[in-house]
Amino acid sequence: MNYSWTRCGTRKQVPYEAPRNRRVNALAALVREGASPSLTWDSAPRSLTSQDLLAFLPAIPRRTDVPLAVVLDNGSLHASAAVKAALPQLWAQRIYLYYLPPYSPKLNLIEPVFGVIKHHDLPERTYATVAAIEAAVDEAFTRYETRHYDLAKARIQPGLPA
Repeated sequence: MNYSWTRCGTRKQVPYEAPRNRRVNALAALVREGASPSLTWDSAPRSLTSQDLLAFLPAIPRRTDVPLAVVLDNGSLHASAAVKAALPQLWAQRIYLYYLPPYSPKLNLIEPVFGVIKHHDLPERTYATVAAIEAAVDEAFTRYETRHYDLAKARIQPGLPA
């Protein structure tokens, strides 16, 4: 059954745009506790590497008097030899990595965030350019953070009603 108008006897043409080489990957961190809950992210139009993760970790906002505990799944990016070799440097910066048990996506609190961003905050499925994808990803993370964490910040500031 055809749900569009075409001439009788002609086939409906649906344009297909191959998304080859148009992909953006993102790293994100939830900071849920403390005076300023937030969502931090970084994205790149390529596969992410251990070096990307190691550059991202010190950029996660935190109070300087409290160590940073980062919970990771066992993805190859997170458990690589480069990350394990960098552990002493991370510990010197008071950044501690903790790994979830294998095959436990329900324990990974960032997964629902990625799901909402991917399925609700990125309404289009294809973009004409990599720059358009990068802008859309950044806008989607910003919308999510505004919706969820600006409200939390407003609730915990002194003098504001809970």
